[in-house]
Amino acid sequence: GTFHRGRHLPPVGTMFAVSSSAGLAAASARVHASHRRPRPARRLRASSSSSSASSTVGTLPRRNWSEMTTNEFERLDKDRVIALLPVGATEQHGPHLPVCVDAAINAGVLNRAMELLPPEIPLTRLPPLPFGKSVEHDDFAGTISLGTDTLMAAWTDIGESVRRAGVKKLVLFNSHGGQPQVAEIVARDLRRRLGMLVVTVDWFSFGLPEALFDDDELRHGLHGGDVETSVMLHLRPDLVDMSKAGDFRSAGRDMEESGDFKLLTPEGGVGFGWLAQDLNPSGATGNASAATAEKGRACVEHAASRLADLLKEVDDFDVDCAFRGGASGEYCTSNYRRMWPGREDGGGGSAESKYKSHYTGTRSS
Repeated sequence: GTFHRGRHLPPVGTMFAVSSSAGLAAASARVHASHRRPRPARRLRASSSSSSASSTVGTLPRRNWSEMTTNEFERLDKDRVIALLPVGATEQHGPHLPVCVDAAINAGVLNRAMELLPPEIPLTRLPPLPFGKSVEHDDFAGTISLGTDTLMAAWTDIGESVRRAGVKKLVLFNSHGGQPQVAEIVARDLRRRLGMLVVTVDWFSFGLPEALFDDDELRHGLHGGDVETSVMLHLRPDLVDMSKAGDFRSAGRDMEESGDFKLLTPEGGVGFGWLAQDLNPSGATGNASAATAEKGRACVEHAASRLADLLKEVDDFDVDCAFRGGASGEYCTSNYRRMWPGREDGGGGSAESKYKSHYTGTRSS
């Protein structure tokens, strides 16, 4: 997918939706290992007719949502289960790559992350959605694009269905740079209406391994360049035609080198709406001819390990205490102190009084 570095997402990290203050969002995004609440190991709440525990993966019978029975869903420890929705696109990637690039990268990174994920992390993968908002590629044959309203409705309906199953945690794992904004809107709406933790993360949210790609490529190789071609050479070399891979120079690089545009660029922090052919008539940008499978493998390993780490933190995140306050008492107030250390009100109140004021609407004297 198209990378949008510097504008919509930080180079490393994720965004998840909260309906309260920006400070809460910033604090919640930093639930590091030192702030995690120790959890006892939990298993399926099995009935007397359940199958042997040896068939389970963590708290799940299987890692794929669609392979479980409705009775198995009923027995899940729903406070912990994490549903992950892979979202990508089907769109042109230049003359040398197939239209399945985003879907292939998504699957490759996610498959590797799931191999690295400890079995006790209760992750279940939803069936992937291979179509997205790809209007910038509509003029190239083979692209399939959904409208914004259609995409938002589909993701929202899926989120609502996940919540009806009792699951409170959803990760939108995206591999197309043209739709992070849509994911953020959906995530915040689901948080507001259904009290869900909805994490939005792209495969490129975690940055790239150092020293693999030069600065020009990192700035301008947005689509079908060295990065994506390298990853495809690692994951699906049978679908890459290197005889057609060239150095697809971006118009953004021309703007930068002209000296006339220091702030306004298609790839920078201040951008403008563009179509793929505005940047290069081939539909690709970046030096695809420099791609290697070795660089692609390093990119996948980097992204997969960070994704696995993120999923561990999602497992540690207590939705009820962080978002709703849960029940009063030492459990949630101590959780508050750990997740937001040093958070005191201006009048010298305790973390407990701050917690009660923020989440329950009551104030301590």
